[in-house]
Amino acid sequence: MVFKIDQAALLLRGFSAFRNAGYILICLLSIVLLHVIYVWFFSPLCHIPGPFLARFTRLWEFWMIAKGDSHQRWVELHEKYGPVVRIAPNLYSFSEVEDMKAIYSPGNKLPKTTYYNTAGDPERRNIFSMTNADDHALRKRKISNLYTMTSMINYEPAVDKMNAVLMEKFRQFWRENRTVMIPQFVQYYAFDVIGQITVDESFGMMQKEGDAENMLETVKKATLYQNLGGIFPEFHPYFVKVNNLFRVPHAGVVLERVSRRHLEHHKTHPVVNNDKITHAQPFVTKLLKMESEGKVDMLDMIDGIGANIVAGSDTTAITLSAALYYLYRIPNVLSKLRKEIGDLAADGRISDPVTFSEAQNMPYLQAVIMEALRIHPAVGYLLPRRVNKEGLLLAGTYFPEGTEVGVNAWALHHNPRFCGPDYQEFKPERWFNQEYQRNLHLASSFAFGAGSRLCLGKNVSLLELTKVIPQIVRHFDLEFENPNEGWKLLTTWFVWQDYRCWIKPRVEAQA
Repeated sequence: MVFKIDQAALLLRGFSAFRNAGYILICLLSIVLLHVIYVWFFSPLCHIPGPFLARFTRLWEFWMIAKGDSHQRWVELHEKYGPVVRIAPNLYSFSEVEDMKAIYSPGNKLPKTTYYNTAGDPERRNIFSMTNADDHALRKRKISNLYTMTSMINYEPAVDKMNAVLMEKFRQFWRENRTVMIPQFVQYYAFDVIGQITVDESFGMMQKEGDAENMLETVKKATLYQNLGGIFPEFHPYFVKVNNLFRVPHAGVVLERVSRRHLEHHKTHPVVNNDKITHAQPFVTKLLKMESEGKVDMLDMIDGIGANIVAGSDTTAITLSAALYYLYRIPNVLSKLRKEIGDLAADGRISDPVTFSEAQNMPYLQAVIMEALRIHPAVGYLLPRRVNKEGLLLAGTYFPEGTEVGVNAWALHHNPRFCGPDYQEFKPERWFNQEYQRNLHLASSFAFGAGSRLCLGKNVSLLELTKVIPQIVRHFDLEFENPNEGWKLLTTWFVWQDYRCWIKPRVEAQA
């Protein structure tokens, strides 16, 4: 009898526990339901359109990016929903020039969001991952004079030297009758130029047709991790600890190792430069001089060299790859550029190679470069900022403190309001259209970011593009391996291309 009573008591307690668990589950579901109702009907920004799941979870954004074609998805989202789109519960994307100016205005001082935490070690911020605007301005101010166009032009002979290597490699590819993956090779070129400018020697990637010190592979993996990990930055410190525990090198470690090695080498083997005509002081020499004067420390120098390697190479390579793809895909555009080069050469107004100064008087070349930056911006993600305590009025809506807002270059650059209805076409002539010109320049400048966070590598990138494009167009024909197929694109943080070409010396290369 006692046994039966004890058994009944146990059953009652089990039912009671089950009932309590049911109450807890009901409470949790009620909380979720109330949150859904609030977000859908009552939140201050509930009227902003976007994908349904994006209202409730960041997983929708993660899924969009993980597919590898998010650059095109941003364009489609704005085509479907308009100039403002909800991307995540607290993240909003904009595609108008007016909103771009407001979000990235230096006066508003909107800090970067925690998305950028994954771009470096959480214990030691680099110039890219720093979120506070004032801290970033202080760090950038120390080295910004090194990146002015006046300073960059002094490196023109270094660019010419690497252009000569590229030209010889192109002739080699022709002699060996083999195709070349153009996006990959021009990335070797961009890295070699940065090496020549920064540490007084190329990284040798073009010569060996391969990576050096695993930098390329590291940057690509790092940008993929940054783009996906940045959606859930709260987990980043734990990933870093696991990496460190198992001694897995990440981008920051690789770039710091390369930077320190070159700094130490140049401390003991300084560059002796008596030929001011053909050679400017390498970047590393200028940094070491600033260190001796107490203007920068080791972290600033590592930042400077690391920023050169990343910011000065990928945007250049991707834009150059896009320009070559469209030039050799569209014969009339290629013919117009060659005519401009030929006419100026016949008049004795340009040399071979074309100088940066001469290229400023080549309007069609400049339009080709700007159109390449417009139609294929290097970065495929938006550049998110956090609204500060004053709030921000965007697109007629007040966005409260803590809201994350940003502009995606692909959505902005493919906005028909600024580019015309033929925005999907590569058309340098649009840059001569007075109706679109002002907003076009504002919008396409976003390929390098905006405001106080403008990419440090912008001027060196423009220097390279301005000089190498006329060299290639003047002396070589490119024939696509698969002329009936388009290129393949893959978006991590950058939008990488993939296409192969046969390279041949121009028959009419007298221009």
